[in-house]
Amino acid sequence: MTSDATLDAVLSTLLPGDGPWPDAGTLGLAATLRADLGDHAAALHATLPPGFAASDEAARVAALRTLEVGQPALFERLIAVAYTAYYVDARVRATIERETGYENRPPQPLGYVLEPFDERLLDRQRQRAPFWRHA
Repeated sequence: MTSDATLDAVLSTLLPGDGPWPDAGTLGLAATLRADLGDHAAALHATLPPGFAASDEAARVAALRTLEVGQPALFERLIAVAYTAYYVDARVRATIERETGYENRPPQPLGYVLEPFDERLLDRQRQRAPFWRHA
């Protein structure tokens, strides 16, 4: 099993933070990353060199580049999971709001104004005979 320290180092290498943007490895996302990777967490652990977490940034970047080339599907999964964990974190969403002005809330019900639904669009379907069996 991949340790939290290793996953934090992976996150810090992928999303190191800059200025107001937090370093992903400092957000406590290791458990989320492990859960979302599922069986891929063991494959990641087997691929990373021993001592990855204690390595300097250049060595960590090199190890992740080796992973990207050697196991692109695993790397793609890692990137998707890491970015999702990072950008759904409340602290990162708060940073997005501060830095961009984009409100940290769901788009609805306060978001886009929707036109009223035109019930006439269903008329043709309502006239059709059912295409299923009643059970």
